[in-house]
Amino acid sequence: MLKVSDIIGFKIICGDNRKFEGEVKDAILDLNARKLIGLIIDYGSVIHHTRVIDFNNIYEISRNKVIIKFRKNISQLKSIDFNKRNIKKNESILGIEVIGEEENLFGFIQDVIFEEKSGNILGFILTNGIVDDIYNGVEILPIHGPIYFDKQRFVISKSSKKSILKNIGGLKKLLELEH
Repeated sequence: MLKVSDIIGFKIICGDNRKFEGEVKDAILDLNARKLIGLIIDYGSVIHHTRVIDFNNIYEISRNKVIIKFRKNISQLKSIDFNKRNIKKNESILGIEVIGEEENLFGFIQDVIFEEKSGNILGFILTNGIVDDIYNGVEILPIHGPIYFDKQRFVISKSSKKSILKNIGGLKKLLELEH
């Protein structure tokens, strides 16, 4: 299990020639399928280009690197249709509010947690601001029930609301102020 923020800056290594080919700049998410479908990379040595690697062409994600099968698997960014419903760059969902069906605010998207072998999105890390995160810790919203993307915000069902993991870290837990 990794966070998207963990892999930003990872080196891209091609399996066929073992050469450095660039570094990870962002991830592409299919929110309907709940999958990480690709990585946006900065590619090239002298002249830099933005390119994409389909997640299916990733051989391995390990310490500080992503190994892809073949150099030919690096494609142009225009090969991704961002006009399709709920295909988003990771950076475009950061800071988006998460609300319940009753319009109550649960927090804002801080990061995306995914499974590195399959690309399946496992959940979102929620924030309520840095001070609240330091004191109370962050919250994790596992993806179990329906989550809808509506007008630049996520709407979660009552069943999803119950699965939010609260107080992950934070001074309150460290100092055991809450039993």
